[in-house]
Amino acid sequence: MKRFGKIFAAIALLIVTLTGLGYGSLLRGMDQAAEQYRRGDPEAALQRYEMIEQRVRSMGALRLIPVKDRRNLILNQARLLYALGRYDDAQERLDRETEISGTSNNDGRFLLSKGEITFRKAMKNYRGSPKKDQRLLEEAMHTAEDILRESLRLNPNDWDAKYNFEYVSYVRSLMNQDQQGKIKILMENVRVEEQRPQALPADLSP
Repeated sequence: MKRFGKIFAAIALLIVTLTGLGYGSLLRGMDQAAEQYRRGDPEAALQRYEMIEQRVRSMGALRLIPVKDRRNLILNQARLLYALGRYDDAQERLDRETEISGTSNNDGRFLLSKGEITFRKAMKNYRGSPKKDQRLLEEAMHTAEDILRESLRLNPNDWDAKYNFEYVSYVRSLMNQDQQGKIKILMENVRVEEQRPQALPADLSP
């Protein structure tokens, strides 16, 4: 009986060891992806993050890994897609966390990214539309403002959330005052193409 107990304990120890080694490898992969981004290769970094997520999914472990690591993995992908101007894909990545945990609205970082994506998409669609439908722009701005307000409530010391919220609020106030000239200048100063911050935020790094 003792012999079987020792064998079972050895097998359990082996499983734990292999699992730990595999998870450690995933974390190292996230470090490598962050380093690729710092070297100015966001496409390669994104590809590595996607491979990591695919590997975790194949192990059936996406819901089992620590929430912080999972959210960082998803957020890093969304941030890179946003930086590359792929706003729909970035939003889809953020929605994955909602599918897994039921919500991501309790994380100010997710809300900040959602607000930024909503704003940038509105700018891009407005510029690309021949009709320049200001009503649709106003609706999108209102949504972005609400999302950023909630992000700021959760993270009141986040200066990115504060700046973006105040900027969107200012644009909305000009729209309500029908200040077309000032709005046009603001629109021209907003780059809607590739947005590449110098580095991923520290709290998004693995």
